[in-house]
Amino acid sequence: MKDLQKEYIYLDGLWLKREQLLQLAMNVGDFTLAEHYLCALLADAVMNGQREAIQEVNKVREHYGVKAIPLCESDLEDGKGLSGGTGVTSADEQARKQFLRMTHEEGLDVLRRSMKRLLEDYHLFIYARHWLAIFMVIRDRLMKSLNQTGFVELAVEISPDGLPEKLRMREHTMKNFSREIQEPDRGKEYYRMKHNPQKQLCDTFWSIIQETILTEN
Repeated sequence: MKDLQKEYIYLDGLWLKREQLLQLAMNVGDFTLAEHYLCALLADAVMNGQREAIQEVNKVREHYGVKAIPLCESDLEDGKGLSGGTGVTSADEQARKQFLRMTHEEGLDVLRRSMKRLLEDYHLFIYARHWLAIFMVIRDRLMKSLNQTGFVELAVEISPDGLPEKLRMREHTMKNFSREIQEPDRGKEYYRMKHNPQKQLCDTFWSIIQETILTEN
C-alpha cells in the first residue's frame, strides 16, 4: 500500500498516476469539473511534501484562464516540500491573510462552502469525531484564538443543509477530542504533529479552503 501511495493518487475509488489526473483535468473541458481532480492532487501533495505539484496545478489553471495559486520566487528556488520546514507555504499565508480581511459573514461563507465540497466530493467526514480535524484546520490556519467552546457555535453555523443528525456538532462531541491526540502532540499545530490521527482529512479540508479563498474570492 505504501508503494502504491508513492506513485499513485487516490480519487473516487481509483488509484491514478499524477499524469493521469492532470490529463483528466486538462481534458474535462470545464474548470469547475477540473477542480475535482486538482483538489485530489493538491491534497496528495500536502501529505507527501511535493511543492512542484502547485506549479503543475497552475498550468491547468492557466489552461482554463483561471488565476494561478501564488508562490514567491524564493519558495520555488529553495525546493522545499509543500509541507516541509515550518509547514506553512506562501500560498498558506496568502489564504490566511485574505481570510482575515474578510467580514464575519464572508468568512462563514467560505467555510460553509468548503464543508459542502468536503462532504460532497470526498468520503472522509463520516463520524462526528471528525469535527476534530475541522477544528484544528480552522484554528491552526485561520483563527488562532479559536477555542473549543467557540468552535461549537461555529460548527453549527458552517454545517451544510441536510447534514445527517449523526454528523452534527453537539457539545459532548468536543469532550472526546483530547483522546484523539497523543500527549507529545498536544498543543502543536496539526501539521507539526508526529501522529495526527486525522491527517488526511485535515490536509484535504485545508486544500479545499485554500482553493476556495484563492480562486473564488
